[in-house]
Amino acid sequence: MMVEPATPSRMDGAENPRISRRRLLIAGVAGTALGVGAFRLLRASGGFRINTIERPAPAVDPAAFRLTVDGAVEQPLTFTLDELKSGPSVRQVSDFHCVEGWGVDDVRWEGMRLQTLIEMVKPASNAGFITFHSAGGVYRDSLTLQQAMLSDVLLAYHMFEQPLSRDHGYPLRLVMPRMYGYKGPKWLERIEFVKVRETGYWEERGWKIDAWLGGGR
Repeated sequence: MMVEPATPSRMDGAENPRISRRRLLIAGVAGTALGVGAFRLLRASGGFRINTIERPAPAVDPAAFRLTVDGAVEQPLTFTLDELKSGPSVRQVSDFHCVEGWGVDDVRWEGMRLQTLIEMVKPASNAGFITFHSAGGVYRDSLTLQQAMLSDVLLAYHMFEQPLSRDHGYPLRLVMPRMYGYKGPKWLERIEFVKVRETGYWEERGWKIDAWLGGGR
């Protein structure tokens, strides 16, 4: 059974879950894991440390951008950026935590709830997992369908009332506030519903596949 950490986000709209803000200090946890040569730290940006394995960060043409939602679903869909922005949107405030031990409090996001998208495509009864693919084909990660249905999991296109910057994943990124940041792929271009869970980029290198804040779940 999945145990949910009690760290929801604050959201505008019908739901306003209580947030419990905390700074997680886990210095040294990633010291070994980040020895992988493909990783690099670009620079600090608005309190964030911009970590990437893509060299350089993908440059996505907004006019050509398409988000493909497919796999084991009844209604596969493709969205342009304008179509995503014109769909049901929410604003939420949540803290961002990196497994390296740093974090940014009260990040203001805007986007579409992943829950909304899931309801649109109608997953097959045996589609228990979702794989998220980044532009360029290098990075991917996954969630269970149950995790993806949490109300604060967001397909974000704005941060702090502005479109995402290139370093922050323009034009679209996944936000999963209850897990560490590597569970939120940037430059998101495909959401694939699957029957068997796929191992993400960092999980293939030893990181936990269920990266709940605080670990151990």
